[in-house]
Amino acid sequence: MSYDFLGTFNKSQFDRFIAFARSQVPYVEARINHIRREQVRIGSLSFTFDANNLPSEVVANPTTSYLAKLLAAYEVLGGNPFLDLRSRTMDQAVFVRKGSETLPASMMSSGEVLPTKGLRDAFSAELVRSLRGPLQETLHRRFEALERKIRRSLDYSDQLTKELVTLQLYQEVGTLEGSLEFVADQVQNLLGDPTYRAIYNDNGTDPLGLNTYAPFSQYDVEPSVDPQVGGPRRTADLPRRQDTGFIGPGGTKGSGSI
Repeated sequence: MSYDFLGTFNKSQFDRFIAFARSQVPYVEARINHIRREQVRIGSLSFTFDANNLPSEVVANPTTSYLAKLLAAYEVLGGNPFLDLRSRTMDQAVFVRKGSETLPASMMSSGEVLPTKGLRDAFSAELVRSLRGPLQETLHRRFEALERKIRRSLDYSDQLTKELVTLQLYQEVGTLEGSLEFVADQVQNLLGDPTYRAIYNDNGTDPLGLNTYAPFSQYDVEPSVDPQVGGPRRTADLPRRQDTGFIGPGGTKGSGSI
């Protein structure tokens, strides 16, 4: 696959990828406009919780959105969004409250107690299962199916918001952390750092990245003494990567040269 690399690559591979990435920047604004229209179509649900972490209000916005229609259908069929949905947006995440050295964590931020193993509820479970059995299809059709659609739409709305923020930052100037050019400059700095061996400047000799996974050398291949004085020279027996780049078998300097 094209550009199928993450942390291990050479300059030829990165130069090709960053050229492609920059060519896509003019299309980012169109994607942002699409996301904004999609946000209006899907809409959002705003949940308000009281001091006891109980839902006190749920508002669909805009009222003509897909989520607003799902919520209305859910209520018409007998669902109670305050008791049954209890969903939260991305900025209302539930987490485990911190314990201490003497008292382990036992509560969620939503007020729910963390369960433990060994519920010993088999007898009551079988009784309730026998009650739910004849109603299972009705429960699924009237509540579970709609709840799944609502939660999936909420997640989709959150992901749209996350992508929008990422794309807006991506196209910013290079001085802003997280933008395309800012990150590209960080990679270029690593390419210029000979001690960071995971990536290196191949001087255009390996556009396919055939040598990028060569093992790291235990020592650099270089003259062991001043060449003017004479003496043995170190050469590579096996392919390897060192501070000056890739060394092929028998090589005496970096970036694949012999």
